[in-house]
Order: sequence, then C-alpha cells, then structure tokens
Amino acid sequence: MKKRLLLTTILLIIVLTFTACTKIKKPEDNITPEEDNTKIIEPKEEAITIKDYYPFKENTIMEYEGVGNEFAEQDTFFEFIEGDRAQLKIFNPGTVVVKILEYNNGELREVFSEGEFYHIENMLDTNDENSNVLLKEPLKKGTSWSISGGHKRSITGIDVDMETPYKKFKALEVTTELEEGRKQYDYYVKGIGHVASIYKDGDFEVKTLLEEIENEPYEIETKFYYPLYSDIGTVYLDRDIEFSTNGNIEKILESNFKKPQTDKLIPAISENTKINSIKLDRGNRIVRVDFSNELLTDMNAGSSLEMEILKSIVNTLGNYYGVEKVYISTEGTPYSSGHFAIKEEEYFTVDEEDVKEFED
Repeated sequence: MKKRLLLTTILLIIVLTFTACTKIKKPEDNITPEEDNTKIIEPKEEAITIKDYYPFKENTIMEYEGVGNEFAEQDTFFEFIEGDRAQLKIFNPGTVVVKILEYNNGELREVFSEGEFYHIENMLDTNDENSNVLLKEPLKKGTSWSISGGHKRSITGIDVDMETPYKKFKALEVTTELEEGRKQYDYYVKGIGHVASIYKDGDFEVKTLLEEIENEPYEIETKFYYPLYSDIGTVYLDRDIEFSTNGNIEKILESNFKKPQTDKLIPAISENTKINSIKLDRGNRIVRVDFSNELLTDMNAGSSLEMEILKSIVNTLGNYYGVEKVYISTEGTPYSSGHFAIKEEEYFTVDEEDVKEFED
C-alpha cells in the first residue's frame, strides 16, 4: 500500500514538473497569415434615402436668389406635413404656387401643383392624374427615369461642387433633358434639400440659388374689413398674419375678426363666436363658412350695423379666397336673423362700394 502511494506521488510530481516547463500555445500561435481565414465584419453602412436629400422641414423659410430672369427668385415654405406627404408653398415675384410632394416607393413625387394660390388651404388629399418624379432611388450616378412629356431625368453626379450665395456644397446633381438640347440641372444637399436650379439653353442661363434659411413661420399680408364705430360704414386695413407649419387658418382668421386692434373699429364677430369650418367650393367659386350660434346671439345690432358686420365678414373671406360669393351658416343652418336670411342655395356677395382704407 505504501509502495502504491509512493508511486502515485512520484508520477504526480513528474506531471506537474512537465506542465510547468511547457509553454501553453494558443490556437492562433500555429496559424500563419496565409492560413488565417478569419473574416473581419465591417460596420454596415446605412443606406442614403431621398428623405436625407429632401427632408420635409417644419417652420423653415428657404430664400433663393434669381439670376437671369426676374421670376427666378423665390421663397419656399412647407405649410402642411403629414407622414410622407407635404404641401410646399412657393412665392415668386409673379405668382404663388402650391405643390404637394410625396415620398412613395423610393421616389419623390410631385402629385399636385396649382398657381395663383394666394390663400392657405390644406390640399394634402389632392392628386393630379400624372405625377412628376423629382428624385428616384438608388441615389447614385446613372439612375434615370422618364417624366411627363417624354423627357429623361437622371442622376448625373454625386458630391458635385455647387456654390450658392448661402454657402458652398457637395450636392447630388439631377439633369432633365428637354427639347432642342435644353437642360435643367437641380442640386440637392443632404439634410437641407433643394439648393439650386439651373436652366441652360445654349449660352442662356437662368439660376435659382439658395441665399438664406430662416427657421420661423412665414407672414402674409391679408386685408381685413371692419365696421366703423363713428359712422355707419365699413373700412379695411392690411394686416400681417403669421402661419406656422400645420397651423389652423380658421383660428387665425377668427382671432383677427375679433381684434381690429383699434377702438375706432367694431369687431366683426364677438369674443365668444367660433369659426367651425371654412371650405372653398372651387366648382361654384363659393366660400362656405360655418360659425357657432354666438354669431347671432351675441350680435345685438340693428339692421344697419348688422349689414356692415355681414359686409365685413363677406368682404374679408371673399377677398382672401379670391371669390365673390360667400355662404354663411351657423351650426350647419343657413344664416338667418331678424333682419337677413338666406337659403341653402343662396349666398352673400362681396360689396366694395363706399368701402375705403382705414385711416387712424
């Protein structure tokens, strides 16, 4: 028994001694560079999308310098943004245009456009029969597509140098080939959007170049009408209204009706009166406005003053929406007071006779 124990002890000492004197090799110590097949996993690069190069930005005014044509100058502002759709208002010296833009299936599409659009109205649910594709993925040189008129549009450059009055950019270049060799070049910058447009016809060029970016609501001058305190009559004055992205034009008009900002004028509606809705009936060229019942219950006016109040409401809305006919209702019922009443198919008309600009 003692011999067996002694033998075991000796063997254990030999094993421990051998282990201590031997270098423990790691598996990679025996692998030459040629034999190392380990794959290095690079971080996956995020795909660049149209939303990166044309973001819909709230309360952002982009001002552009015009070169070569008086109408090339413009300001743009997103009035309404809902999901993948946005309503862009474009102001230039000749007109005001509204466009509906949409991200759809790897494309930036212009699905609606209308000029002479001087009022504020949410048109996001509107579509034209034919949409115009402004950008198309993948955003790489050579991507091309056809647009209305059979013209070809394509991405012709990535990180193209573009200098604007605002700053120098590395931009995505999109070229539209028009008839008789004419071309339109548009430039987009990641995180900013459309920074330049250049139209070329031989040596003739028209440029629209980004000049300034202002992060604020925009202001638009609007004519408001009010009855006079001093006499039976109606006057008008121009006021700047401020509109933020996704704002409520009904609330803005309502507030201005209530506050003429001078005690020489009578508010067109009472403090308790609300505008429930305003709808422009384009087919019949009628503005339809629905008020709360307080329009009637709070009026407390004789027929002469009530006539001036109605004239103020009708002239303000008719002028703002560019129509002559205004239908007024209260809680869905055609306007009816002790002095004046209309039926469902009737309306009031804009009346500028004897109306003058207010002079304080």
